[in-house]
Amino acid sequence: MILVVVILLAVCIGIPLAYAWRIWRLSERSRVAWLLVVADSAVFVALVMLVGRWDIAGYYTRFVLLALLAVAVVLSLLRHARLPWLPADGASVWRQHWPTAGSLALFGAALVYVLLGLRTPADTRNLAFPLQGGTFVVGQGGGIALLNHHASHREQRYAADITAIGPAGFRASGILPRDVASYEIFDALVASPCEGTVLAAVDGLPDLPPPERDGDNAAGNHVVLDCDDIEVEIAHLREGSVAVETGDTLVVGEPIGRVGNSGNTTEPHLHIHAVDPQTRTGVAVTFDGRFPVRNRIYRN
Repeated sequence: MILVVVILLAVCIGIPLAYAWRIWRLSERSRVAWLLVVADSAVFVALVMLVGRWDIAGYYTRFVLLALLAVAVVLSLLRHARLPWLPADGASVWRQHWPTAGSLALFGAALVYVLLGLRTPADTRNLAFPLQGGTFVVGQGGGIALLNHHASHREQRYAADITAIGPAGFRASGILPRDVASYEIFDALVASPCEGTVLAAVDGLPDLPPPERDGDNAAGNHVVLDCDDIEVEIAHLREGSVAVETGDTLVVGEPIGRVGNSGNTTEPHLHIHAVDPQTRTGVAVTFDGRFPVRNRIYRN
């Protein structure tokens, strides 16, 4: 697991830096060729910015990386501004840059695909945001697998995994600390996202040190609510924190429990998803009118 996190950090930070260096060092013979390379670089970096887990790499880090990329583009533009639009000797830009053009087409299509995955689905149910007392980030969320590893699961297609970030923009003090208290979201207050009835409430499962997980109890300590004809499951709660029982009637904002690290989870976070009880298919929800997609911030 720690290797996965290290690779993620290398991709999120290394790729934008590499493309900024590429643009700054660029020396083309025409403005068309320069635009082609810059466009290819910008599209790839945009993909990294949208798909990357910036709660892990540092939520504010990406703005520094984008600023460096912008500086590289401006400096490179100044060097290429006086060049002709096409090579003066008549050389073919496309013959020389066909790999770049192919890369631009491929990753441009991937960018469009990701942007479509960020769209709010047509038929959604609105809930109140279920966490209080912090700055929270959606780690997994959206309508496609590149943004949400739950997307291929029938019941959890629109599930959201939510973490929190501290003042510096990181979700934990360290890459993958084993102390659950090192994670910003651990012990955050979880409140009812709707007015409804408790269908199930489970407590008593231990909070495991990351990246250990309990595969036999996937949801860990959790609560299932009947929210106006949809079932909402809130999972991975802290041991001993579940404050409701089956049959309780809740109002919006009523405390349910606290975020923990119980169940099949590699680190503390809150998992929430909604299901149509008749078809057992996932239902898209918004929190306070906003669809939870990767890297979306909620302050509450």
